Amino acid sequence: MDLGTGIALLVAFLAVVVLIIRGQSPIIMLLILAVLWSAIAGIGIDDIQKKILQAGGVAYASAVIIIVFGAWFAQVLIQTGIAESVIRSAVELAGDRPLVTAMTITLVTALLFTSMYGVGAAIAIGIIALPIMLGQGIPPYIAAPAFTMGIGAGTFINLVQFGTFQKLFPGLKYEAPYLTYWIAAMCVYILAAWLLEFIYLRNGGARRLASVDVANAGEPVVRKRTPYYTYIVPIFPVLMIMILKWEIIPTFLVSIVLALVLTGRDRTFQGSINLFNKTFSDAFPDIATMAALWTICGMIIVAGQTPEVANALKPIFGPVLPHTTLQAAIFFGVLGGIGSIYRGPLVVIGTGAALLAIVMTNKDIPIPYLYSIWLAPTIVQGSMDPTNSWTLWTIGQTKVSHGQFLKTALPFGCMMVAINSLICYLMLGSIN
Repeated sequence: MDLGTGIALLVAFLAVVVLIIRGQSPIIMLLILAVLWSAIAGIGIDDIQKKILQAGGVAYASAVIIIVFGAWFAQVLIQTGIAESVIRSAVELAGDRPLVTAMTITLVTALLFTSMYGVGAAIAIGIIALPIMLGQGIPPYIAAPAFTMGIGAGTFINLVQFGTFQKLFPGLKYEAPYLTYWIAAMCVYILAAWLLEFIYLRNGGARRLASVDVANAGEPVVRKRTPYYTYIVPIFPVLMIMILKWEIIPTFLVSIVLALVLTGRDRTFQGSINLFNKTFSDAFPDIATMAALWTICGMIIVAGQTPEVANALKPIFGPVLPHTTLQAAIFFGVLGGIGSIYRGPLVVIGTGAALLAIVMTNKDIPIPYLYSIWLAPTIVQGSMDPTNSWTLWTIGQTKVSHGQFLKTALPFGCMMVAINSLICYLMLGSIN
């Protein structure tokens, strides 16, 4: 009985994966999967609407709030001009050297996205960084991953990423030894991006362009350069949590006020109040899709943890999914890169929510280790998956085909996942 039900659940799962890969809305497909799994497992309509849709839909509501504050802080950095100033100052130091410029933009983007969050933040930085690279003759198929891999690298220690996933992986703390690994993993991804740029640009890979032909996404508003002391603001939230052990939301609030104060010389007090309000309102379009995904994935996780679904899926996934820290390192190191593209089965905020529910039900792997080992594949999805919002925008902006983008970037993403899986096991595999 359970085996037959499990096979039916697996078929439904694979069908949803295929439909998402073919371009169907992940939000709609995952909502259908949550209901379909519950129905196939024999859960009644009343329990589906109460325990799956209602309880699951609000289970991770606090994660959405953290996303709002992260996107708000990003808008403050953008609209005060701090983010633009950091990028332009760094590029000026790089000079007219395409390889150094690409490496600098990757590094600075990574540092900015340790605290910035949202597609609006990515676009705001992208409309500055991409024309700079293209203007120095860096081919679009290199400029695109140089930018998105920078976003991904910063996400390893991004406070919003940590705060939201903390709800899925109870017991996580933003401190050593796990934070030490996340920082090391961030450095590995930056090095992977630099290696990509070096390989393609070292032998005259950059070419001079008579004109830079990119899609028109709106010209950035060139603001007055902010003072150098404001450049600490983008990493200030990370420092507050690491050193002072503050909580995430108060940290973002203090950082927002600090950014407004440090850039307030040319604004009236009322102007700062107005900007405070405006940036909060402007943050919401950034997080609409992510908020919906978190809500729906809450339903899938709750459905996957019900006895009816979990017992039916265990005979199917039990022999395949890892049960030890070493098995997890091998599993994600080999499959993590490929399995997360086009919102594949290893994407936690996607169909991977079902696998997460099963692995956590088994209780074989310490939860902080599970998060850490799953983090690199999650980062690959967030920086290389063509269905991801800011990756899709970057590809469109540079007019690179999906195939060319993945051909250039994905081998380095897979290499990063493999290396970080080994590092994760060596650093954290023996911690209970």
